[in-house]
Amino acid sequence: MDNLKLYNWYGEEFDLIVPETGSNLKAYKHNTRNIYTRTVDKINLRNKIEKDLFLRARYKINSNLKRELSSHKVAFKNKTKVIQDSIKRLKHAESLQKLINFEINKIQKQKKDLRVYAKDFLKSLEKTADEVSRKNVLISELINKTNLEETELFKKYCIFSVALIYLKLNEKFNPGDQADINLINQTKLHEYEIKLLDSLKDKNKFFTNLFIELEKTRQNLLLKKQNLKEELNNTKKVEKEKFLIERSNIKLLAKKKIIELEYEYNQKIEQQKVEAKNIKKQSLQKIKENKNKILEIEANNKYKINKLKSTTKQKLKSIKRIYKQNLKIELSKIDEIVKKEFDLFVEKTKENVVYDEKSKKFFNKYFFTYANKLKIKSEVKKFIKSNYLSSCAEVLKKTSYESQFKKVEASALYEKVIEDKKIREKFIIERIQAKYSMFLLKENNQLSKEKNEFKNLKKELKNNYKNQIKDLKNRKKHKEITKQAFQNKKIEFKIAYKEAYREAILNSEVFKNKNILKTQSFRKYAEKKINRKLYDSKITEAQKSIPVECIKNLRYYSLILGFILPGIPEILFFKQRLKGILLFIGAIIVWTLIVPFSFGAYWSKMNGIPGLYDLGKGIMDVDKGILPDARYYLFGAVISILAMIFAIIYLVICSVSAFRVAKSLEQGSRPSNWTHTKRWMKTGGFPWMISIGGWVLMIFIVAAPIITSVLLSFTNYGYQHQAPTQAVDWVGLKQWGLWWVFRTNNLFLSLSRVISWTIIWTIASTLIPITLGIVIAILANNPRIKGRKIFRVIFILPWAIPAFITIMFLRNAFQGGEYGYMNSVLMWLGILSKSKNWLYEIDTARVLVILVQTWIGYAWIFMLVTGNLQSIPRDIYEAASVDGAKGKDVFLKITLPSLLLSIAPMLIGQFVGAFNNFTTISLFTGGGPDYANPTAFGEASTDIIISWVYKLTTGAVQIEGNQAFAAALTTFASIFSIAIAAKGFIKSMSRRD
Repeated sequence: MDNLKLYNWYGEEFDLIVPETGSNLKAYKHNTRNIYTRTVDKINLRNKIEKDLFLRARYKINSNLKRELSSHKVAFKNKTKVIQDSIKRLKHAESLQKLINFEINKIQKQKKDLRVYAKDFLKSLEKTADEVSRKNVLISELINKTNLEETELFKKYCIFSVALIYLKLNEKFNPGDQADINLINQTKLHEYEIKLLDSLKDKNKFFTNLFIELEKTRQNLLLKKQNLKEELNNTKKVEKEKFLIERSNIKLLAKKKIIELEYEYNQKIEQQKVEAKNIKKQSLQKIKENKNKILEIEANNKYKINKLKSTTKQKLKSIKRIYKQNLKIELSKIDEIVKKEFDLFVEKTKENVVYDEKSKKFFNKYFFTYANKLKIKSEVKKFIKSNYLSSCAEVLKKTSYESQFKKVEASALYEKVIEDKKIREKFIIERIQAKYSMFLLKENNQLSKEKNEFKNLKKELKNNYKNQIKDLKNRKKHKEITKQAFQNKKIEFKIAYKEAYREAILNSEVFKNKNILKTQSFRKYAEKKINRKLYDSKITEAQKSIPVECIKNLRYYSLILGFILPGIPEILFFKQRLKGILLFIGAIIVWTLIVPFSFGAYWSKMNGIPGLYDLGKGIMDVDKGILPDARYYLFGAVISILAMIFAIIYLVICSVSAFRVAKSLEQGSRPSNWTHTKRWMKTGGFPWMISIGGWVLMIFIVAAPIITSVLLSFTNYGYQHQAPTQAVDWVGLKQWGLWWVFRTNNLFLSLSRVISWTIIWTIASTLIPITLGIVIAILANNPRIKGRKIFRVIFILPWAIPAFITIMFLRNAFQGGEYGYMNSVLMWLGILSKSKNWLYEIDTARVLVILVQTWIGYAWIFMLVTGNLQSIPRDIYEAASVDGAKGKDVFLKITLPSLLLSIAPMLIGQFVGAFNNFTTISLFTGGGPDYANPTAFGEASTDIIISWVYKLTTGAVQIEGNQAFAAALTTFASIFSIAIAAKGFIKSMSRRD
């Protein structure tokens, strides 16, 4: 059995100062529990690290698996691709004409190769050191050789050309038939071809044999092709089986590795937890076995411990009584203390300000202030308290670690008092000196004189600066200096003027003293803040490094009490009074405001969470005028549920926080003070603190209406069920199934029209503005274009003008008849002979609404892309140009990927916005024009889902519960858009990673 150990925040181990206090049954059990708890905490910490390592290893194995499978698939394709390429190369064997064309193309390639060989030979000959005669001989041999080879090639070409012409004339000719070359018109032949034919003894027989030989070659090629196909089928079948087996083996191997790693990870953690439990069990068993012996020792030590505690307690009471008496005595003599302080203060200030009749009033005025008296009083209190803490530390030296903590606290408080006193006196001296100096200047009539001197000096400096700028402008005008040099010199003169002006202020006694008085409060606050931080750092370090004795089982009491009344454990158990008060105020708000409101208190129109049951239908009585509004009931229930969720989260966080502090306290770690909490709120907790308000607003302003809309789709709210005069019921999934009920009323046709146009609209109104914005941004970013800033201003004008004004102007512009601007202009130019009803024709209306959205949306994309183009490092482009990359390659390989990576989330948002873009459709076309054969649901040719739903909710179509039906459609559309957006965000994040 181990004696009780204490652990500070750093995990350092400490023995008890009084060993007897750790030799009782409760202490042994407490020590066993502490050891087990700390072991489990270490295991959990190690578990997080091991889990992170396991997840990384699994991710790496899966990534390697993807690459290996991809490589394996490519290898499988390559095995069959060789045979497939061989089969493709034999496609010329399909007919005799194709075979002859293949031979002609081969001859042409041979001739081209021969020319290339001759050119290369001549170039190489130029670089040799042979004599001219030798070069002439070689050139002559080359000419003869190439002439002979060209002649042979040309003969072959002419023979195959004649054969091809013959086959084209005689399409029914079969190899083996007697060829009659005389059928060829001589005008279609070249002169050399005619001579070649004439040189043959029996040209018909020659070509008959040629066709027979070509047919034999073709048959051999076909046979080879057939064999290759059979080989391909056999190889493909075998290789596919082999590929599938190998792929399965690769997957199994990767899965095996992951399972082995997971098993090892889980087994290791479980084994460590089992070992910790066994150690705890053994320790408790050992304590049980030695229980009588422990109780005997505890009984023997009880008297000694109680005596020590009572003696210490009496001494502490005595010290506290003396402390209160001293404090009372010293505070009663505060005026004498202030007088003594003043005498000492006068002695200290002899070097700076002489205490005489003139300066006396300044000393009295600024030293004997009420604020200074309060500060001296505070310093006296702190000084007496530091002495009290030192006395307590001396008493507790042999009994508790509290002695060390109080000793550090007393020392830190004493040093703080001394430093605060120095700061206070320093700034009083400074203030007296500045005021007295101003008084002497005024008395000697130097104040106005110095002010005038300063004004004259300031005027002189300003005139000098203006003359320098004037001279500089003249030099620029006469082109003695460049524009850039003018700007640089102007900045240089301005800096010199400001430095001279500051130097004049510092040399002026008046302004120097005024500046001292002006900045005194700020400087004083800064120095006191530093002193306060030094004191807090010493206390915090003592709190972390010095343990505390505590063998009480507080954690579960703190857990329960922290949930019921947050703040009470902090005040009662942990001495975190300020934190406890703040948490308790939150608890009061939860139990007195949020919980009663959530169950229907404070406002009769909302019945809280219970109102969700029947939406007020149970208490509705038209005769008595009791008309509960189902809308209030539904929205109130949603608000109440969200408020209760926040309240429960708050209570759980407070409870868990109290549990953790109690657990640390049981192990010997001191609870953190308010300084530590403030530091956490400014560092690690700062993101949480600033996010809480945003989350609350987002939940209640964004999420609450969305949840209400979703719940509304499960009611019959709408036509014939209008609140508050009519009851609203829960109908389950009835509204979601109306599309099937109304199928006989052409609802499917209506849905197909709206959804198909919504898809077209979303894609077109997203891709066209994005493409246009990117193209214009890249062009405007080209350094070769002059006046880029002007162009950028012009390009963002559509974004600067409100969309409402733009849409209404363009709507008026495309009106039909003589009132439309476009009709008037196009008719004046002669492009149109009569006016056109742009917005009353389906195709033109759809094209125009897309163009209007493009005009409104491209400027935003242009600005976004322009900003991202500026952030792409120029080094990448320079490296690409060095490697020989052209403009197209640079755009496709560098610019576009970098842009898409950085603006992908914005583009996804643009897509979702286009899907739900009600404004443009409603203002420009109103959903029209109508279809030639409209359905009963009132959809028009430019209606997207959201605008069509709006028509359903505003009574354009009278369906029972039309607003609930519209809510169901809206929810379905939202699920679709959210799914696409979420997938896009996940992909963009994975690419970024």
